[in-house]
Amino acid sequence: MENINNRFESLTVFVLASNETEALNNTVSQIKALQYIDDISRIVIVVKNNVCPAYTEAERIIASGEDKVELYVQKSDTLELCIAELPGLVKSTHFVITAADGEMEIENIDTFISKARQHPERIICAAKWHKDSTVQGYRKFNELGSRCINIFVSILFNKKVSDPFSIYQIFPSSVYKRLNYCNSPTFCYEYTIKALRNDVEYEEIPTVYRKRTEGKTNFNYIELFRSAFLFCLVALRIRLSSREVIASDDEVCE
Repeated sequence: MENINNRFESLTVFVLASNETEALNNTVSQIKALQYIDDISRIVIVVKNNVCPAYTEAERIIASGEDKVELYVQKSDTLELCIAELPGLVKSTHFVITAADGEMEIENIDTFISKARQHPERIICAAKWHKDSTVQGYRKFNELGSRCINIFVSILFNKKVSDPFSIYQIFPSSVYKRLNYCNSPTFCYEYTIKALRNDVEYEEIPTVYRKRTEGKTNFNYIELFRSAFLFCLVALRIRLSSREVIASDDEVCE
């Protein structure tokens, strides 16, 4: 990563994809149509491998002349480890991780950017369990589990948060560097709660969640239970640990 000043300058958007084609194209088109598209320096389509449907679609999108769009093939075998790879690719002051499945409201990125300009070191999350959010097609069993996990974390850290398990947020590169995540293999579980533990500013905004209309989710119930269990373990470990000694500029991880 480059040296980062304490201000918003530009944003990298990572789009996770595997079996999406039409939804991936729609997601990229929605990003390109954002009000603050000029503040987005790169749109990086992250795919599982070079044989998945999203890889072919991403190549087609890039070949069509879409500027700012790049393709990245994950090096890891799992989504968790893949997410840990992404911050090391960032050259902008902020980054967002979203998905190509159409479930996340892309228009939230405009709000992310607007708020990041005012509060450049604040994590801003599009929280589906925000009181003003709209959730469509979410299974009741999944909702119960998600809400229980989030309530657990809220109580554990004594923070008023509704969706700390969400990956859909604008994240300041400066916070990533100074808290020394350093490509932690559990980054996808800890990047919100480690920041909460160290009193990083955190804000939730309402969003619209819609169940995907194309392809199948990569998570079955076994994977969901596993992820939920790991998230709770990581949350407990971080809560019981001491607060981080915030790194100085010459101590941050590269």
